[in-house]
Amino acid sequence: MLELEKRRGLRMSSDSSVGVGVVIEGRQTTVALVDRHGRVVRCCFAKTLHGRPPLATLDPYLREIDALLSYARDNDLCVCGIGVSIPGSLDDTRHRPLIVPVLPALNGFPLYDLLRARYALPVELHVDVDAALVGEQCLGAGQGVARLLYLRTNAVVGASLIVDGEVQCEPYLGHISHISVATTMNGSRCSCGKRGCINTLVSADALQKMVQRAQRRGEESNLMRRLLNQEQFSSALLAEEAALGDGLALRVYDEMGRWLSVAITKYMELFEPDMFILGGSIISTNDLLLSRVSHPLERTSNSRVCSMVKIVPALLGADATLAGTALSFF
Repeated sequence: MLELEKRRGLRMSSDSSVGVGVVIEGRQTTVALVDRHGRVVRCCFAKTLHGRPPLATLDPYLREIDALLSYARDNDLCVCGIGVSIPGSLDDTRHRPLIVPVLPALNGFPLYDLLRARYALPVELHVDVDAALVGEQCLGAGQGVARLLYLRTNAVVGASLIVDGEVQCEPYLGHISHISVATTMNGSRCSCGKRGCINTLVSADALQKMVQRAQRRGEESNLMRRLLNQEQFSSALLAEEAALGDGLALRVYDEMGRWLSVAITKYMELFEPDMFILGGSIISTNDLLLSRVSHPLERTSNSRVCSMVKIVPALLGADATLAGTALSFF
């Protein structure tokens, strides 16, 4: 929470309104009071419980919300609503989580109704990638931009589109990680059953598989030596070795940059954004990787749309989701 924490030292607005932001994640859930300027007024964390019934799964989050609402009352803060970010998908009404891979107990659970009945406050449920893009538009890379397309690469690839301040809930966007960008039939099979999906080419799992293939071929590099010494593979480890000039790490970046360039070209022609934001733990503010995305686009794209779109890294990192979840009430 680096960027939002920096805002704590700023003078509070005369407006005492705050929103409750709840960011559900696989290991730990963040619950915070955030003001209209994105300043974190108070923040706490709840352990994510797995393998429990829905109400037992939600109990740690509800207790933290109760504590924050009590704090708000004691400090004369006006709570405008409760926003919850879901690492999965929502039903058409956006009242129930549809599929939450890390917490299947919440699949189909009437979360909106529970929160409305318990707290008598406005409630909004968000897909996590949508909330992250709202945060980037309000406080980050997308400020003042009318059409924003966001591509986030973590364990899986996700995307969101904002047009004139409104998140576009197009079914096609929900399946953007399954848009085919490779014509080869020899690639890894995706969870959707197809081959050639961007999800199988640039996700964290895809990068690890590239390195494992190099290991089976007996390639030598400092990255490989560190992995053989029991260091755990991560995007941070890959970035560190790429910055030091490791040949294998740079080849992985070249491959990822190539597929991202193909995907970005296709997405820009489909959605015609004014700006394309790249985020997630794999890309982050990684200039070395970003250069491998922009250079192929500059050389090969004949699309008028592509030539006019600015490609930038996300600025807020993980803070974007919390900001977007809470700021949706302002």
